[in-house]
Amino acid sequence: IIGARAYEAISTSYRLPCVVSGFEPGDILLALLAIARQVRRGEAKVENMYPRAVTYGGNSRAMEIMDEVFEREDSHWRGLGTIPSSGLRPKGEYEYFSARLRFSLKPKEVPEPKGCRCGEVLKGAISPPECPLFGRGCTPSGPVGPCMVSSEGTCQAYYRYGLGA
Repeated sequence: IIGARAYEAISTSYRLPCVVSGFEPGDILLALLAIARQVRRGEAKVENMYPRAVTYGGNSRAMEIMDEVFEREDSHWRGLGTIPSSGLRPKGEYEYFSARLRFSLKPKEVPEPKGCRCGEVLKGAISPPECPLFGRGCTPSGPVGPCMVSSEGTCQAYYRYGLGA
């Protein structure tokens, strides 16, 4: 809902090509082509290759509703650790809908599985085959880390399309 404009600062500050893409194979191929063209031309800009779902400015009404209902909070992300202001929680009159408050739930610290290097994969520090569990103790039918759980996860994509072979 935030739109392509939200990525301008990243592209400008770090001089990186940035392409908004859908999840279908054709969408991904178009996005890769757009990135390759930017690299070849020495460009660093934001391109929206997913206009059927994403606008440049985003969905202003949806963002207004999000601002009304939620407030930011620090959140722990598996494999990445705690990132300041990266989570959302219901605020004000909407707190009633918070399962955490309603049922007095406490956040549970879950240690990373031994040998799992998903955090490094997510950060781009290593590729999936560099993880000692990839394809051995960690497969789509028996995932260990979050990168293998989702069909959109980096490790599962590597595994499924033979990139780690």
